[in-house]
Amino acid sequence: MTLSKFPSLVYPLPKANRHLAYSEAGDPNSAHVLLCLPGLLETRATFDPLLQSAEGLRGLRIISLDHCGRGDSSPLPGDKGYTMQVYLADAVQFIRQVIMRASVPVTRFEVLGTSMGGILAMYLANEAGIRIDGLVFNDIGLNLPWMSIYGLYDGMKVEGRLPPPEDMAAQFNVSLGAVLAVQTPSHFDLPYRKDWKGMNFGHLMSHFKGPVRLIHGSESGVCPLEQVRVMTRELPQCQVLEVPGAHHPAPFTPDVCVFVLQALSQAPVAVESAAAKERREEKERGFWPWFKQRYRGATKK
Repeated sequence: MTLSKFPSLVYPLPKANRHLAYSEAGDPNSAHVLLCLPGLLETRATFDPLLQSAEGLRGLRIISLDHCGRGDSSPLPGDKGYTMQVYLADAVQFIRQVIMRASVPVTRFEVLGTSMGGILAMYLANEAGIRIDGLVFNDIGLNLPWMSIYGLYDGMKVEGRLPPPEDMAAQFNVSLGAVLAVQTPSHFDLPYRKDWKGMNFGHLMSHFKGPVRLIHGSESGVCPLEQVRVMTRELPQCQVLEVPGAHHPAPFTPDVCVFVLQALSQAPVAVESAAAKERREEKERGFWPWFKQRYRGATKK
């Protein structure tokens, strides 16, 4: 089961009798906000390395969100009805009610989306009444070829096959209804353009002039080099980071965290891996650091 190490905060959706769960790190009073949207059957826990890297960072507030039926967010009534339109409507309400709060005016708002979250970010950028200043895409391009759709499930397979839905729900900390829904054609119910190659989203970005960053795995079946070339051609401002050996989606390694945070932060960012941080904290809790601290204190008396 994938669980976030960060506390779960709750936003009750008006008139919906359910809530969205989210976590945040960085500067809670910052006017610069980055919203992180997970992929198909991911939870906000996938962004934990990024949030951990942002702890103590000034001038940036990072928020990770669970879609309905994932992580600590409520399932839909009857555990049915999961569609892209629902996720988009939830995200719009969350942005307007939680992020664009009157007490702390937001002067710069950016969105990071992994896979499906990246597609939702494109629709948000095209949403009337929401100004997005920058976008970060994790392993998703402006097109989704029909054959690449199968690649969305690569990271979920065991010995080349998808586990039973019940096992997937338990493994990914999502509802059974969400697992079943994403495997149906009706799950993607937002309007899109298509041709013989696949689904096209480039028109959603045709008027976007803000900074764009793309993270892609070198072994990705969803965002291969051809997708990278298309995005950099259509969006010349796009900066690209390739993650060697990564499939779909790219993990938030220290290098990926630096790529994301350095572009958003005014100060240099030094990212410490979770394992290194644990070793350092364990060392700091040891006998000799304690003894030296006590000794220094004694000599000052």
